[in-house]
Amino acid sequence: MRNQDVSDKNSEFWDELCGSQLAHVLGITDSSPASLKIFDDWYFDLYPYLYDHIPFNELKGKSVLEVGLGYGTVSQKLAEAGADYQGLDIAEGPVSMVNHRLRQLNLSGHATKGSILEPPFNPKSFDAIVAIGCLHHTGNLRMGIERCWELLRPGGTFIFMVYYAYSCRRCRIALKVTLSYFFREMGGYIGVVGDSGQGERAAYDSNSSGECAPYTDWISVRSLKKLCHRFSNFTARLENIEQEPPFSKKTRASLLKTSWPRLIGLDIYAKATK
Repeated sequence: MRNQDVSDKNSEFWDELCGSQLAHVLGITDSSPASLKIFDDWYFDLYPYLYDHIPFNELKGKSVLEVGLGYGTVSQKLAEAGADYQGLDIAEGPVSMVNHRLRQLNLSGHATKGSILEPPFNPKSFDAIVAIGCLHHTGNLRMGIERCWELLRPGGTFIFMVYYAYSCRRCRIALKVTLSYFFREMGGYIGVVGDSGQGERAAYDSNSSGECAPYTDWISVRSLKKLCHRFSNFTARLENIEQEPPFSKKTRASLLKTSWPRLIGLDIYAKATK
């Protein structure tokens, strides 16, 4: 699909807030501060390592862009930390939620609808960019990274998460594709896995109607580092693991305390400095 086609499909699909099904399970029926706190507490309990990657307290007074807003949990945390906050999302639902959060708590900042592939901001506008779990859905991860580099000021920090190509889940549900990608990389290929089927995408993201995300990329740490070649520094760490085969008998909380997430985790958390 062309970038515009992916963006159009993403705008429709992600209009339903990421996490909506879990919010329903939690019994959240409105967007009051009390209800959103229930969701946010659950969110940070589920992803406790976010505090290791997003230095909220160090972003006070800095111009920060968040790309991909979801339910607005990270957005609110950034604004509460005192960042000069701007948000960007391809869909109206997340944008509206974040602006609602900011207004009802009298926090400064604003969210805008738009694509990171064609960002509505001037180059060198931000001290930091945070993009958790969205760039792999744009249809052009390479371009998304390039646009973030352009938007950062010299010395600026890019903190982001993308899906890992060699995770345990990928090896389980798409072994042939994963092996093919491995041998392509060994032959010199740099980039994402490529086209994926609905089953592969549904294993990661689906909405309340059971539809999978329109587009998803997976990438290795090696290729991701190459795509970030314009940055002066790059570090990455694998995170996240679920209670699924071959770990079905373990709780997620116990699995997070093992070395498995660092070896075959679902996600790559990266930090790059311009």
